[in-house]
Amino acid sequence: MSVTVASEAAATRGVPSLALRYALRELRGGLRGFYVFIACIALGVMAIAGVGSVAASLSEGLTREGRTLLGGDVAFSLIQREAKPEEVAFLRSRGAVSVAATMRAMARSADGRLALVELKAVDGNYPLLGELMLDPKMPVADLLAEHDGAFGSAVDSTLLARLDLKLGDRVTVGGATYQIRSVVGAEPDKLAGGVGLGPRFLVSEASLRATGLLQPGSLMRWIYRVRLPDNANDDRAAIALIDGTRNALPEAGWEIRSRNNASPQLERTISRFTQFLTLVGLAALLVGGVGVANAVKSHIDRRLEVVASFKALGATGRDVFTIYLTQVVVLASIGSVIGLAAGAALPFVIVGLFGKLLPLPVIPALHPDKLALSFIYGQLTALAFGLWPLGRVHDVPVAALFRETVTSEWHRPRLSYLALMAVVIALLIAVAIGLAYDRRVAAVFVASSIAVFALLRAIAAGLIALARRLPRSRITMLRLAIANIHRPGALTPSVVLSLGLGLAVLVHHPDRRQSEATVPGGAAGSRALVLFHRYSFDRGRPLRRFLQASGAGFDAGRRADAARAHRRRPRRQGRGTPSDGR
Repeated sequence: MSVTVASEAAATRGVPSLALRYALRELRGGLRGFYVFIACIALGVMAIAGVGSVAASLSEGLTREGRTLLGGDVAFSLIQREAKPEEVAFLRSRGAVSVAATMRAMARSADGRLALVELKAVDGNYPLLGELMLDPKMPVADLLAEHDGAFGSAVDSTLLARLDLKLGDRVTVGGATYQIRSVVGAEPDKLAGGVGLGPRFLVSEASLRATGLLQPGSLMRWIYRVRLPDNANDDRAAIALIDGTRNALPEAGWEIRSRNNASPQLERTISRFTQFLTLVGLAALLVGGVGVANAVKSHIDRRLEVVASFKALGATGRDVFTIYLTQVVVLASIGSVIGLAAGAALPFVIVGLFGKLLPLPVIPALHPDKLALSFIYGQLTALAFGLWPLGRVHDVPVAALFRETVTSEWHRPRLSYLALMAVVIALLIAVAIGLAYDRRVAAVFVASSIAVFALLRAIAAGLIALARRLPRSRITMLRLAIANIHRPGALTPSVVLSLGLGLAVLVHHPDRRQSEATVPGGAAGSRALVLFHRYSFDRGRPLRRFLQASGAGFDAGRRADAARAHRRRPRRQGRGTPSDGR
């Protein structure tokens, strides 16, 4: 058999199939010692693949349900002014139009209690697409009609609990009285409206004018949704409507959204959240990379006699390196496939278990691009951490390999392997930054990871140097423990790297730090932050005196300066910056 090995190595040296054949022969004895290797790669790949698959399924759902989420094919919105009759007439000439107005207001119950609400006034065509879920269910016209001196309304259940109300009770908003006739279960276009600060209060457009809240300067948003005819409602027709509106009404100042860009804020949030979770998965891969390096080193230590036999029978250092590199690639592929299977199944599991509870449209599907990216991450991570222990066997003579079972002296890999490792690391960094939603955040993550690795390696070197200089202890167990810290081939660097990286991932909470940064004066929750919205200066004097007397912090100076600057800022009602996602 030895002659066969030598002859095959001499005849087909450099052929990848030979390295693969011997690598598989090496693995026939089982995967002992590589379970940690496979688990580290599988967990990291599963995290990245799962996050990417869920985000892609959610994005696909938003795209497919774009018309329903937007409430039409195209939405034109204005702030602080209604559209002129000729502008509305132009839109109605292109398709069915539904008008809605949104603002924040205060609802007052019969006993005088107040609550901030998200007021939404709609016309008789609402909703153009989708279904408004009401409890009890009734036609929108009957729901919002005026009866017995009160307009109809539908509210979120949160408002009922907050003001201790029930169906049939009356509340006032501005100068209008409303009777609560139904509870809003779901709105087809709610996601396109952004984040609200209060519960929904759905009323008619006619009743909005009776409230007296339509005053100059009111923070009112008017939305005009257009549903194109059924025989011409594709993307090309929507783009033609947008371009035609811009050309016909250049001074209108529309903010325009198409069904392909129904909720830009939500899409940006999803992209940022996806990037954050992808970086978390990559951090898990980096932490697992230390386990990969330890597994490869331990495997080579166990196979020193086999390596020596290969070299004694004529195999070069490059042959041995190729064989064990092939093993690492095969094992990394096994771990990556396990992680890909779990990550690809995650959208199906989420929809199967929580589909009815999800407020967002998630369409589970396989996304080859996300899975391929996760596979690349797994392979690059395995190579980046496995090349160092693999490359050190190239230039060690056979006699030294046999002696290593006693002395465990390791040598730095030759420059060619160091260069190969540098290329792999550079590729990993380029993929992490180049494909990130926010490249600045990804670059900071990469720089921080490199700094943490360098710091932990320096700490490990310091511990080794300190242990070497400690006085010899008379306690045998303590003396042996200290000697194992600084002995040749000690696991001190690996242990410090593993513990340090694991603690860094657990302690690092960007959401928490961001929330603390938004609260002035310290950590989140250390003080309450209350915002009094649209309080006039004269009416605010008693409030300021009360807050100052109670010892509460109050900052009105900067708000007043900002208000004066806002009043001095010139307004341009004629032109705006359309946003149709293109």
